[in-house]
Amino acid sequence: MKRAAFAVLGWAVLAWACSGGPSALPPPTIVSVEPATLFVNTKDEDLTVRFNARYAVSVDYGEEKVNARTTGTGRVWVDEKEAAVTQFDATGVVVVTVPRGLGAGAHAVKLRLDDGREAVAEGALTLKPPGKDKEDDDPVVEVDEDAGILIAFDAGVEQSEVDAGTSQEDAGTAGDAGPNPEDPILEGDITGFTFDAIEGARTSRQSFTITVRAEGPRALHFDGSVELSSSRGKVTPTKIGPCDDGVCAAIITLDATEGPVQLFALDSYGVGGTSNSFMLNHSQ
Repeated sequence: MKRAAFAVLGWAVLAWACSGGPSALPPPTIVSVEPATLFVNTKDEDLTVRFNARYAVSVDYGEEKVNARTTGTGRVWVDEKEAAVTQFDATGVVVVTVPRGLGAGAHAVKLRLDDGREAVAEGALTLKPPGKDKEDDDPVVEVDEDAGILIAFDAGVEQSEVDAGTSQEDAGTAGDAGPNPEDPILEGDITGFTFDAIEGARTSRQSFTITVRAEGPRALHFDGSVELSSSRGKVTPTKIGPCDDGVCAAIITLDATEGPVQLFALDSYGVGGTSNSFMLNHSQ
């Protein structure tokens, strides 16, 4: 008896001889999601999902042929939001556009083939607030400190010891004037934000109170506003403030499906903070 030869369909496609329908096939698996980290609401960013899938083949021993019934299409979701597919290759690559409106945090990526089989990669995509990686410009700080030392040294050489002492005292007074409450908040004055613990479960679309506290050398002088976002769904309002002595208290609502959720705060310099994870229940 002659044996039919099997053709290689692609690195992600493994021949699966069967006589049943798609339910007899194993589900696909997501190999990677690239890039794995993006900024929140990055416009028109592509996401490449690589996957492995097995497809049914039929063997005609009389004709000595192997017919592979590979799927031609598929769909992708990031959490509950469906992504627009711009390229789909049944051999294991699908390119989509990241949906808008996702909050910061880790998100699940789901792939569904056109025969109904699905694969989910939990936390495969992480979105972070804009400016999260921004750091203080250390060289500028070092130059300022060196300038102060040079001025004090020159004053001691050219003037009497009494004058030099006066110059140093004046320099100290000028430095004390820096963190005056009336002075504007500059980059580096606030280094982060913390949320008071959100205890127990909350209910979707029912209001509750949150408290956000500024951190940093001028935390007590912060009287600005912060942007709010959530890891899932929609938070209202999206901005809270003005804050009082670095404390921002507000009444908010969350509209999202049931499950764990986190809140994020972000100021105008891109400095942020994250709440604890808490459960959100369906509204009655």
